[in-house]
Amino acid sequence: MQRPVVLLVDDDPLMRELLSDVFEVHGGFRIGGVAADGFEGAMLAADIHPDVVILDFFMPRWDGEKAAAFIREKCPDSKIVAFSAVLTEQPNWGDTFLVKNDIGRLIPTVEDLLSSNGTAA
Repeated sequence: MQRPVVLLVDDDPLMRELLSDVFEVHGGFRIGGVAADGFEGAMLAADIHPDVVILDFFMPRWDGEKAAAFIREKCPDSKIVAFSAVLTEQPNWGDTFLVKNDIGRLIPTVEDLLSSNGTAA
């Protein structure tokens, strides 16, 4: 069984490293790409068609909302986790939402999201 492919999109280099570590330690996922802003993330998504995108909201060039719109158009099967320190509720562009302070819940959140779509994590 193939591991689900994850795309990480966050403008904070320390957060990108932490996200990478979380998924690598878990081992049930494959990191397909890491992007430093919404535009770069959207272009990577169009190339790799990830199963799930961990998408920050407040970023340079394209914010999470604009990146999500592009990703939905190019990768309609990709699930998007709105992952933010500034949002307080799930935005309409995310399939689910997680506050950055709750990073410990990231893997269960992604697994739940993928299992509800019929993709085993």
